[in-house]
Amino acid sequence: MPIPSPISLRRLPALALALAACLVLVVGLAQPAEAKLKFKQPACGKLQKKVGKAKPGAPKRSARRAFSQCRANTKAYRQIRNAHYEGARTDGVEIDSTYCANGKVDSRGQVYRDGWRVVDAKVRAGGRRLTATVEAWIPGGRFVQGIIRAGNVWKVGYEFGGKINNAGVVTRTNATATCKTL
Repeated sequence: MPIPSPISLRRLPALALALAACLVLVVGLAQPAEAKLKFKQPACGKLQKKVGKAKPGAPKRSARRAFSQCRANTKAYRQIRNAHYEGARTDGVEIDSTYCANGKVDSRGQVYRDGWRVVDAKVRAGGRRLTATVEAWIPGGRFVQGIIRAGNVWKVGYEFGGKINNAGVVTRTNATATCKTL
């Protein structure tokens, strides 16, 4: 005498199909969300609070210096983001870079999605003059460029030892539409 089965053999194909559909749904929902950016421009709020809480003397001066640098980096970031830079350095290396506010960097057709940030910026004349180092995370290391603005003239070079070398004149264009497609 056969053992009675709780599942009818006629319903087995429908059950297998339902099980496969559930598995596809679970695997589809388990996909990770957009990866967090490794590099992004930090906010200065925490540093501002540190200035208020710091003890007088060297700790206060150090906190003020860090907060001032963060504000300069943020001002430079706002001018550099969503822009395309094209031209050549003075040593002949071609420049073709796009920095997007969403964290993507396009350099010579190679798109990096791990974010970028401005470090060591110096902003003068109400933002009409700036010197900034831009760094982005790429597989195997960092992508670093130095950007200089003097009025309407933009220059891009490489950064070494805190200085921007071989900065050549580039054309800067709005890349907001391009950044949406990267």
